[in-house]
Amino acid sequence: MEPSRYFIRRGGNLPMDAPIDAEASPVFLDEGQPLLDLHAYWRVVRKHYRLMIAITAAVVMLTMVRVMTERPTYYAETTIMIQPAAEGGGSDTLENLIQIEAAASNSDLYYKTQCEILESRALAASVIKTLGLERNPAFVGARAKPGFIDRLFSRIAQSLHLTGGKAEPRLALPPGLDNTQGVPAYLVHAYLAALQVEPVQDTNLIRIRFDWSDPVLTAQVANAHVAAYSSNQIEMHGQESSEAESFLQGKLVDLKDKLEKSEVALNDYRRKNRIVPGLVSLDGKDAIVLDRLADLSKDLTQAQVARIGLQAQAEMIKRHNYSGLAAVIDDPEIQDDQKALGALYAQQAALASQFKPSYPPLAKLDAQIREVQGQIGAATNKKVVALQSSYDEAVEREKELEDEMEKQRQETLALNDLGAQYAILQRDVDTNRELYNAVLTRMKDVEVARDIQSTNVSVVNPAEVPEAPSGPKKMLALILASVVGLGLGLAVAFGIEFLDNTLKNPEEAENYLHLPNLGVVPEFSSVNGKTAYAPLMLPGDATPSTVLPPGRELVTTHGSYSRVGEAYRNLRTALLLSRAGGPPKVMLITSALSREGKTVTAVNIAVMLAQLGGKVVLIDADLRRARCHRVLAVDNHLGLTEVLTGSRELTEMIRPTEIENLFFLSSGSVPPNPTELLVSPKMAETVAELRDNYEYVVIDSAPVLPVSDSMVLSRLTDGVVIVANGSATPRQQVKTACARLEYARAKILGVVLNRIKLHSPDYHSYYHQEYYAFEGDDRRDDEDAV
Repeated sequence: MEPSRYFIRRGGNLPMDAPIDAEASPVFLDEGQPLLDLHAYWRVVRKHYRLMIAITAAVVMLTMVRVMTERPTYYAETTIMIQPAAEGGGSDTLENLIQIEAAASNSDLYYKTQCEILESRALAASVIKTLGLERNPAFVGARAKPGFIDRLFSRIAQSLHLTGGKAEPRLALPPGLDNTQGVPAYLVHAYLAALQVEPVQDTNLIRIRFDWSDPVLTAQVANAHVAAYSSNQIEMHGQESSEAESFLQGKLVDLKDKLEKSEVALNDYRRKNRIVPGLVSLDGKDAIVLDRLADLSKDLTQAQVARIGLQAQAEMIKRHNYSGLAAVIDDPEIQDDQKALGALYAQQAALASQFKPSYPPLAKLDAQIREVQGQIGAATNKKVVALQSSYDEAVEREKELEDEMEKQRQETLALNDLGAQYAILQRDVDTNRELYNAVLTRMKDVEVARDIQSTNVSVVNPAEVPEAPSGPKKMLALILASVVGLGLGLAVAFGIEFLDNTLKNPEEAENYLHLPNLGVVPEFSSVNGKTAYAPLMLPGDATPSTVLPPGRELVTTHGSYSRVGEAYRNLRTALLLSRAGGPPKVMLITSALSREGKTVTAVNIAVMLAQLGGKVVLIDADLRRARCHRVLAVDNHLGLTEVLTGSRELTEMIRPTEIENLFFLSSGSVPPNPTELLVSPKMAETVAELRDNYEYVVIDSAPVLPVSDSMVLSRLTDGVVIVANGSATPRQQVKTACARLEYARAKILGVVLNRIKLHSPDYHSYYHQEYYAFEGDDRRDDEDAV
């Protein structure tokens, strides 16, 4: 490890050993950081793989229980063909002709409409009533009301098609919530949930499928649904004819009223003027004029009758209702083409279900269909053009006759007002009577057309009783459950990792704290393979702390070349290289909070420095909760407190230890004013004297956040080492502790991650089990040989 990091501050780039300004804003510079670190993601997976396996196994087990307890599901399927328009002389109404034009110009919209009708609630209610499903135990009693877990699995199965289509519905809606044609809404809901309508692409075919637990019921419902749809189409066509009949009935009432009024007026005129019917002129001189007027009246009546006869068909033409035109219906050529087109559609449907669209006979059939459609369209357009022309001529003819009639009427009035008025009234009666008869005849024709029941629906393949169940698909369900469980496990693992606010590895510590990482120290229990910690009650503790027995926390008890030894050896090297111009002589070891291992780290740093051959003194400056004497297994009767109060001399309180070149100054008795003692000039004199007499001075101090002792002592040292528990301490508190020390103008040498777990993927690259096991065994063998 080479702690050659730089900080970017407001004043420019400064080396690490430069004094830290309180106004500085350190920003860690790491140009080699990748934007997408796949190794970090893999580390998270390795770290939580047991949890992911457990979640996946739980989801798979729940799914297995669900599919094993699921009743078998059957489905029956029928295929129908819907032509764009009804064959035969069906309805003359506007809606039917609009459907013809929509099918010719936008067949997708037409068939989507038909699919919506097939899935309508009204049609479902009609089938339920027809088959009596509301009293059929196979339909009503298929399932009891499910619980939450059952509904959840049912929805998942339905969305993923685990049961070979749609999952069998659950009758979970309360009865009587809503009614459709007298059928409870929950039965309609269950029916529609089991129904599947799917158009066959590039054909006029539609598949209707029904899923249920009773195989016989599935076939019955599928066929009944098609029959109900066909009947519904006939009813819709009949309704359209009824609308046309209603329109003609309104016109007939108006004409009848006009006819009665004209007859009353004519009769009143006869009585008033005592005119004998048939007498036009008293002297007979205007007989030629009256004859001419009679001829014009006859012609006008015929023109009006002709125009009225064509007007209904002209209205149909305006609404594009071509199939209802009498000329189209009665044309044998068009009818023959319609029958031929139906036969071609049937052949196309039969071949399309067996061959691909590129099959030559299919292409030939498509060409034939287009040719026949073109012939039908051409013949229809010819009829439409002829009818429109006839109507325009009839209107023009009627207009001309009306003008001529008016002219002749004026002449007749001039000759014989009496005879002319009589003739006018007579003609009004005759005209209204003829119009009335014409409309009455047309209305009867519409009634006859309504009674002709025709439909454009043909059954291609009726539904049959299925022989084998279609679901549930157990293997597919387990595979999907494995995928879902694995995804859920990944989500939980990354969620836990996101919520973990500790310093997980050295890179994160450097990036977050903007400080170099001096080293990582493994947890002693993980090194030994079993826990060696024992509860210890410290002063002021509500609960006992977990520490190793006295002496077991020293690095020397684990072997010179153990993992712990190598960790502290790396830490010693990082400390010696942490400053430019020479290693720090006086160093302060502290932490953000208590129980992070700062005391053990301070003692072992002193031990490792003593192994270099120079004299090292360890000072226990944590006057509130001293522990260094416990780690070294010595007493703590007198020490630093007595030196600072002047009751003892410094040389008298420094004691040698069992470690060669390591001397120890314990904390002594607990004073009432620890901070005042540490900030006193006596403490500065003590540190200065020890700096002159020893190669290295290691000071163990109290945590930074609870008390200010470390901030006071940091001014007397060459650098401060922050110890953080890598698996417990929140990183925000470590950063706060560093900020306080920087505010006190302390020189922070770096961070030590303590009590890390060797087998954690976060530290796999720092401590490889096989390497250290192999090397440690060889070195222990060498030591035994010596």
